Amino acid sequence: MKFATIYGLCYGNEPTLHDRFITSLERFVPEDKADIVLWCNQLGAHSRAIVERLKSAHIILSSKNVPKYRAMREMFYKEHGPNTPWIVWFDDDSYIANPNWWDITTDYISKHPDACYIGQPWFVHHLPGQWDFIQAATWFRGRSPEMCPTRNRAVKKPGITFAQGAYWWLSTSVMKSLDWPDPRLNHNGGDTLLGEAIRQQGLPFHKFHTGVQINKYKRRGYTEKPAGSTVDIRR
Repeated sequence: MKFATIYGLCYGNEPTLHDRFITSLERFVPEDKADIVLWCNQLGAHSRAIVERLKSAHIILSSKNVPKYRAMREMFYKEHGPNTPWIVWFDDDSYIANPNWWDITTDYISKHPDACYIGQPWFVHHLPGQWDFIQAATWFRGRSPEMCPTRNRAVKKPGITFAQGAYWWLSTSVMKSLDWPDPRLNHNGGDTLLGEAIRQQGLPFHKFHTGVQINKYKRRGYTEKPAGSTVDIRR
């Protein structure tokens, strides 16, 4: 059995961006240890040619700009669902920068047998409406909100520490137990919500992202307010 299934989302006609991402997968993902599945929204001809260099990957081409978590859910639960212990997510603005990324990361996992959720740590404060959205989730277990720092060190506000959504690892068993991604998700807010879902189960967040450059491009395409928010604020 392979160790991980790598999923990615590509969008638009951005040949320089997509060449950076695809080249990193070509060079640094061992074919005998990982499967690759890429969902591609509205690719231009140049970007499509770059993505199709990955002959062993499963490539899904969409003429529509399908929201991120709709695409993710279709990949996870239909014909391209994982048959591996781990899943890895990449947005197309992240890329592998260290030739030893795979060995470094899998070695880290082997030394942390309780690991189930891994990535670059960020935190945000909850927007109005989001805690109600969280409490309505099937994975909610009654834990009070995490209290996160503010600029005033004496004051903390409800929020969540989470893995930045452009690159993360999640154990397949936890993905299935959470029914992740949450079926209510569309395009924005899933990364923070996953951090909360993990915390609600009492599971650990391992803060590790060595070897990957994350979120290294301007925001493009579809935007919306974060999941559960009742105010129209973009993150």
